[in-house]
This record gives sequence, C-alpha cells and structure tokens, in this order.
Amino acid sequence: MIVTWQNDSGHLQGCGSGGRINLKTGEELKFGISKRSGNIQPNAEPSLGALKVSAEQATVSNLTTSTTYAVENLEGGAELVKVRPRQLDLVIPFEMSRILIPTSAGVTELTVYAPPPRLLQMDLATRAMVSSIHLDKTSKYFIVLVALCEPRLRGSSMAAVPSLREVVERLRGVDQFKDANRSSVNYHIDYLAVRKLPVSQWSKCEDDGPKHSKREALVAFALRFDLVSEEDLLLLPPSSASRRAS
Repeated sequence: MIVTWQNDSGHLQGCGSGGRINLKTGEELKFGISKRSGNIQPNAEPSLGALKVSAEQATVSNLTTSTTYAVENLEGGAELVKVRPRQLDLVIPFEMSRILIPTSAGVTELTVYAPPPRLLQMDLATRAMVSSIHLDKTSKYFIVLVALCEPRLRGSSMAAVPSLREVVERLRGVDQFKDANRSSVNYHIDYLAVRKLPVSQWSKCEDDGPKHSKREALVAFALRFDLVSEEDLLLLPPSSASRRAS
C-alpha cells in the first residue's frame, strides 16, 4: 500500500523526504498533524490515526475523541465513508482514496493506494433475480444524466450539481443537442425521474419546499449505484479545462 501527503507548498514530496511511504503487508503507519505546518506527520505522538495493510485489504483507525474523518473515493462517483471518533480498523473500500481530516485551519489529506479487492469468479456469481435498472447509453436522456454527474465524477463529492442552463451549455458540442434549450433538457430530466430511476421519494416536495431537486436526486442515485462512470464522460465534448490543458 502506498500512502502520500503534501508538504508546506502543496506539492507531493519525493521518496525519502517524508511525503510517501510504502507499507508492506502487516505494517502499520500512525500519523498526526504538525502544529507548525499543519501537514501530516508520520509516527507522531500522540497519533490521530493509523493505517494498516494486509494481503487483501487496508484499514484506517480514528484515534481521536471527537473528530470524524472521511474516506473519499478518488475514482469519482462522490462515494465516501465516515470514520467515527475511536473507530478502529475500518476497511477502506476503495483502491484509490483520500482520507480527509478537518482542522480549524482547513482540511488535511492523506492519499492511499490500497490493495485491489478480491472478486468472485463470474461463473460462481448469482444472477440478479429481479429486474435491474437498464439505461440506454446511446440515448439523449443518458447523455443528460452524464452531464449532470460530470462535476462529481471529475471533482469531489461536494461539487455542485449543474443548473439547467449549465447543462444546456455543456451539451452544445453534442450533435444531438445543437438546438437544445432548458425546456428540452428538462424533458429528459423529468423522463429520468419518472420513468427510468426510482427517485420520486428523494425529490418529493414538502410544505416548506423540495427536499432535493430532481437533478440532485438523479445524480445521487446514479452515482450511488454506479449507473454512470468516468468512462461515460467520453460521451461529452472536451471541457474548457481539458482544452486549455491540451
């Protein structure tokens, strides 16, 4: 398992300078936060947390009395798990993750590259006994769903869900959406919410307003159950950021 963190300048340090540690099977890394720099300090005393690795999994322990940590999936999907205070040996369920530790000065991060998960052989796996959700990845409604999910697939779990106007603009470069407007995009959102994904109870309204917008409910449901993935972003035209990078 590989663990990395950042130095004062915000850049990853090289091997041997404290910014990267390779943990072998059976080894443990306890860590704290430097009072001087606010950065991760390995083998600190007192320790705020600990990482362990076995042949099949990595675990994290929260050694604090009152601070909750979050383990975020770096492969997108806005997935995260919480590590409650004093919780020991929580299995890290992601191959690439970021451990987020909130402090008064900001959020300190540890990046963890864990062992790959074990998988059951395909011929031994049970076929679904109930109808599964099927989305046509060649359809216009699916492209709209991908555009809604894009910020969280590319960024973090806290990325905002795009507005209707932002979705319309994002899809301008797609042939099927050259003449799209808010009304036509909203039609596909309604179709997804009513006909394709069971999100009605997530987005129903109360007297004081909606619990969640349809857009937020669709994104949360699609990413929670891996109905949209990073590979699906290829259905969208290059973003302005990727064009600048090229």
